[in-house]
Amino acid sequence: MNLYNNYNINDVKDKLLIDVNNEGKFTDWQGKKLKTIELAESYRRLGEEFKNKHIRVRDCGTFLEFKKYINDNSMKLNQANFCKVRLCPMCSWRRSLKIYGQVSKIMNEVVNNEDLEFIFLTLTTRNCEGKDLSDTIDNIFNAFNNMTKRGKFKKAVKGYFRALEVTHNLNYMSDWFDTYHPHLHCILVVNKSYFNSRDYISQNEWTEIWKNVLKVDYTPIVDVRRFKDRNGKGIEKSIAETAKYTVKSDDYIIHDDLTNEVIEHLTDDAVFILDKALAHRRLTAFGGILKEYHKKLNLDDAEYGDLVNTDNEELREDLEYIIERYSWNIGYKQYLRVD
Repeated sequence: MNLYNNYNINDVKDKLLIDVNNEGKFTDWQGKKLKTIELAESYRRLGEEFKNKHIRVRDCGTFLEFKKYINDNSMKLNQANFCKVRLCPMCSWRRSLKIYGQVSKIMNEVVNNEDLEFIFLTLTTRNCEGKDLSDTIDNIFNAFNNMTKRGKFKKAVKGYFRALEVTHNLNYMSDWFDTYHPHLHCILVVNKSYFNSRDYISQNEWTEIWKNVLKVDYTPIVDVRRFKDRNGKGIEKSIAETAKYTVKSDDYIIHDDLTNEVIEHLTDDAVFILDKALAHRRLTAFGGILKEYHKKLNLDDAEYGDLVNTDNEELREDLEYIIERYSWNIGYKQYLRVD
């Protein structure tokens, strides 16, 4: 018998949310909601300063409304109550989908209308302690802005998209345990002639430029790759890299490997550090021709805009559908259909 806190899930199995899109892909709304609850509990433990975020994250995604298409029973989110707190796992997931959708649309327009190529660039710095994370991110953003003002960059690069990712080293055996690694994923737009011209910037040159603007006394790791579109798959994979979550929930909601219980002190420390370091920042940015196409396509704000419509789902308004509404049931720890 499948029990959740003495609630028999078999009693409500005909009401459970099963969200499958028209490509047959299942979305685990329950798993994402359970992670929001774990984050909300961390905010609660952190005290009065985080009371508002505790309430907002706790109540995030408690109501979901879908269009269910009659021809294939696929589902598309129509309404929801999202909290938009930066670390919320539910909202981070939706934001990542939105960034992926917007970058995909923009790049498709550029491919169809411009004779340009793309480069995938990753810019890193050394890991830092939690207390230094905010200053390190400041330095990375300032360095990138200074790099875009360099004559060599301005001559070679016609546009860019950049996104911050922060990972948390949780390997107990590592010398860098409990340190943070902020880095930038970038898409750069260049002329077709770039790779055979004086404008070309080699891997070593990118590394020297980044080291110089970062103002460090070591050689940072820089990865630069040309997009190679093989039946569309090369570009899609690279877009997915840039649209990663800013920080994955496993980097701050930390579980014991054996019991799967939340390790509260590590979780609360990480939530506190990341919340402070990422607050009030724009973590993604479009520049040059990619910014122009973002405006032409009339796309909303990738970070603070609508998280229901993520710009990566095909419109199917010509098909008949019914509306189904679901609410989060605390006892069953599941989304149940509201009749």
